[in-house]
This record gives sequence, C-alpha cells and structure tokens, in this order.
Amino acid sequence: MASNFPKLPGYTPMHDPSMVSWKKTSHEKFDKNQNSNNKETTLYALPRPPKSEYVPEKTYESKSFSQSVYSNPFGGTDIQEQFEPTYVKLDKQVLKFRGYFKESIVESGLENCNIDRSAANPMSNWRLREMYIFFFLEDSTIMITEQKQMNSGTPQGTFLKRQSVLKGDMPPGQKCSFEIEDFRVGDSVNIYGRNYKIIDADQYTREFYSNLGEEQPAGEELPEDNFTKSLTKPKPKKDTAMLDYLEHTLGGGKVKSQKQFLDNDRKVLRFFTYSDHEPFIIHYYLADDTIEIREFNFANSGKHNFSLLLRRQKLPKQFSVGQPGLDTNAESYLTEEEIKPGESIIAFGRVFKITGVDDFTQQFYKHNYNEHFPLGGVNESRPPEQVPLVIPEYNGFGDEEDTLGYVKKLLPKQPKKDFFKYVDNDKKILRYTARFNTQVPEDVDRRFIIAYYLADDTLSIFEPAQKNSGIQEGKFLERRKYKNKYNGEKFVSPNDFVVGGDVVINSYSFHILSTDEYTDKYLAGHMED
Repeated sequence: MASNFPKLPGYTPMHDPSMVSWKKTSHEKFDKNQNSNNKETTLYALPRPPKSEYVPEKTYESKSFSQSVYSNPFGGTDIQEQFEPTYVKLDKQVLKFRGYFKESIVESGLENCNIDRSAANPMSNWRLREMYIFFFLEDSTIMITEQKQMNSGTPQGTFLKRQSVLKGDMPPGQKCSFEIEDFRVGDSVNIYGRNYKIIDADQYTREFYSNLGEEQPAGEELPEDNFTKSLTKPKPKKDTAMLDYLEHTLGGGKVKSQKQFLDNDRKVLRFFTYSDHEPFIIHYYLADDTIEIREFNFANSGKHNFSLLLRRQKLPKQFSVGQPGLDTNAESYLTEEEIKPGESIIAFGRVFKITGVDDFTQQFYKHNYNEHFPLGGVNESRPPEQVPLVIPEYNGFGDEEDTLGYVKKLLPKQPKKDFFKYVDNDKKILRYTARFNTQVPEDVDRRFIIAYYLADDTLSIFEPAQKNSGIQEGKFLERRKYKNKYNGEKFVSPNDFVVGGDVVINSYSFHILSTDEYTDKYLAGHMED
C-alpha cells in the first residue's frame, strides 16, 4: 500500500518505537573498530541554517496507525513538528579549507637546477601541490581534492575520497576522528602521513567558527616553488640585431658607416694561411669589416668540395655562446689594424697562420700602417700516390665474382651474366665418369660423376652408391665455379676434361674414365670450338 508521508523516523507505520539510535552506517562500523573511540555527532549552531522546505499539513490518511488509535500522551492536539536526526540537520553543511603539501622531486632538471641547499631555501627540490580540504559536519568525514591543471603530468582531482580519518598521534583504542578543533589557518594537520599546511578558509567556514567564538586567522599566500616560477615567462628583450637584419633584407635599415662603404667598396684584403697543415684563404672586406674563410681545394685531393669554411661575417675576438638574440660580442670584432705580420688569426678557437698576402694587401698595409707582409700564395699539394689494388685470396664462401665486387667497389653490384649464352646452353650438361688418383685402398674403387653446366660454366660432382663400400653416396662437391691451379688459376673448362687425363678440382685429383653418349656427340660437333 503506497503512503503519502515521507519515509523518515517516526513516519513509518510499522516502525520500532524502542529504536532511538539513528546512526549512519559509517558510525556503526566505527563502533566495531577496536582502534577508535567513536563520539556522537555534535549538533552545531549553524550560521546559515538550511531553508525549511514546504511541509503539507497532515491528513487522516497520512497518519500512522499509532497516531490514529492512540491519543497524544502529552495532551493537546496532534504533534505537527517533524522529527529530524542530527545528520539531517547538518546535511550539506561543509567546511572548506585551502592548503598544500610538499612533494619531493628526485629526478627533475627544473626543480633541481641551481639548488640552494641553505636553510633560507628549504623548498629548492620540492614541488608544492595545492589542495582543498572539505570537512562534512554531518558525520565528521574528510575529503581532499586537487584542482585539475592542463598538461601537469600528475593525476589530479579527488586526492582522498570522503571517509572518516583517525588521528595518527593517539594510542590504539583511544583514537578518534578529526574534529573541527583540529583545523586552524596557519597550522598543519597530518592525514595519512602527509602534512597539510592550511593557509586559508572560505567565508562560510569563517562565519561558522565566528559563531562558535573561535575566529580563524587571516589567510596566507601560497608559496612559489621553482616549477611555479618557471610558468611566469620573463618579458622578452628587444632583439635589435634581428630587427636590423630583417630591415636590411626588406631593403631598408641604417648603414652604420656609409662613408666607409663608399670609400672601400670592392676592396678586399687577401691572406694566405695554413691551419692543421691545410691551406686556407682569408678575405677581409674593408667595406664592412667582415671576414670569410675559404678552403683551397685541388684536383684529386680526396676531400669534399666545401670551399667556404666560414661564411662572410664579423669575426669576434673572443668567442662565446650566448642566448638566441643576445649579442655578447658587441664592439669586440677583429679589424684590419689588429692583423700583424708574423702573427696568426684566431677564428672561433681555430688558429690560422699567415704565410703570405697578395700585392694589393701588401701595398695597403705599407701605405696605411707601415707594415710589411711578404708576398705569397698557396702551393698546390701533390695528389697522394695511388696504392696498387691488392686482391685478397678467395676464402671459398659464395661466388668469387660476387666477392670481387666488394674489393673493386664500395657499393658492389650484382655481376652480370651472359644472357645469350645462358639461353643457348640451357639444360646442356656434360657428364664424365672419374676416379681418385690415389693408392689408398678405401678410395681406389670410388667412382664419381662430374657434371659440367655449359649455361654458366659451373660444375658439380656426385658420388653414386656402391654396395658394401661403407661410404655415404650423394653430393660430393657443391655446384659452382672452380679454378684449376695447374692452369694459371683459370676456371675449369670443358678443355680440361680429357678421357684418360687428369684434372684437379678443389685440391682433389681426378682421373677421367669415360663420358656419356650426349657428351661424346657434343664434343664431336664442337671440336673446332
């Protein structure tokens, strides 16, 4: 039977009147925990009580059986006030605190760079994680959340699910859950081994403590760690060098010394130098005080033709690597009056020894600086003598023509075969019967069939089966080309096979006994060839 009254204690028709404890399930489990000391939930005076919703008047049908039969023992009319347990009155009443804890960073180049180990900087290798601690008044449970951040690399959101948390600094059997007295702005609270520093609370929480007569201290600012500081981008400096370069590429820009450009246009000083026993030519452009270094290459030098070692630019006296757009070599570039006879030019740490100059450079220094540079040039080095190609001995693996390809070329190609010879002599095989040239009793009666393939000049040797010989029959030599060391290391050809003659194949000496009928006809028709 459906009822119209709410399902609250005191409104159920068949409820147990003797039941006066309305604890939630969490408190019942807390009572069974031997390590805890459970306390009843305190009904606090709320600064903003919840709004009472519309309560309809009781009708006769909505009354329980006990209300309709038994009159009010306290006298008067029927009880209109609804009973509410403590957890219903404190429902949705939450205290919110803001805090953080320090997380150790072990392997991080950002947190560990420029670490100051002094006591003034105790958080140099830590990262601060901001947390929000929620305390629910209805059952004294705690929930901790962390605000999600894009691309943080750490799991964020609910850090601790809502649950009752016991204090860890109390002996077993006397432990109790956290209460509102344990949370103060400026203090630290230990929850499951982590120390949370509380730095602020929201307005409702402050009103709640103010209503209890315990004012919360003023809020504090969240400290900054190295990671938070790295998110604050410094104001970029104006790159005047890049701005000047872009203006010149577009046809504008200012000329630093227009008179120098007009007076010295197309006037170039030429120095012949050596560095690491290699010749180089250094050009100094008087129009804008720039330098370029060229490598002197000659035919068959064995080097790549990288003629320009250093592109045309101003040469700094002291080389240093700075940040992009930061000109660390301003007003410290090499000029023509600083180049002296007998001295060297240092370009980015590499020393170039001056051996001579051209005629224009010699007259320029003699007229302007009264310095004398000897005339010189670059002697073309002799190409290295060619080393004769030494072909190593054939090791017996694979085809010898394929092996020679790795000797003659760095990237060998597959050897080309005589296609027309292969087509004309396909499936033409010359077969000979042979025996060993030996006096060993076990090998005297052994017989072999030598097959010579005219298509690619290869041969193979097969040993037929003989009864009671004790020797395994089958393939004796693999099919491939073999050389005759008694014929000038030439490959074995049909001319080496003569009936009644001897031939050495792969260090085995064979005596030719006979041929088959096809071989006799083929040799008879090609005797002149």
